[in-house]
Amino acid sequence: MAKFTLETRDGTRSEIAGKDRATMMKLIRKSGVEELIAECGGSCTCATCQIYVDLPDGVAMPSMEPAEAIMLAKAANRELNSRLACQMKFDSSLDGMHVRIAPEDYSNS
Repeated sequence: MAKFTLETRDGTRSEIAGKDRATMMKLIRKSGVEELIAECGGSCTCATCQIYVDLPDGVAMPSMEPAEAIMLAKAANRELNSRLACQMKFDSSLDGMHVRIAPEDYSNS
């Protein structure tokens, strides 16, 4: 089964089983990690579920819809590898990726 490593804000790491087509938000929340705020519940109207994604060598970042790009453009703490966990879907090609939860951001909520 494909998995990814999740790093919380305090540096704690855990390995999480992925599920094809599930959003990263759902996978992270289902794993019991509550610090991923996701204030809008996954409707892409805030940036409180921002994550930083480090992919395995040779794996391309999944495409981003315009609404996600707009939200991230307004997000505090944005990095080149930022994504919204509510919009990024997991698939087996992402096996082995590393995901960090971004610092809290209430600027778009």
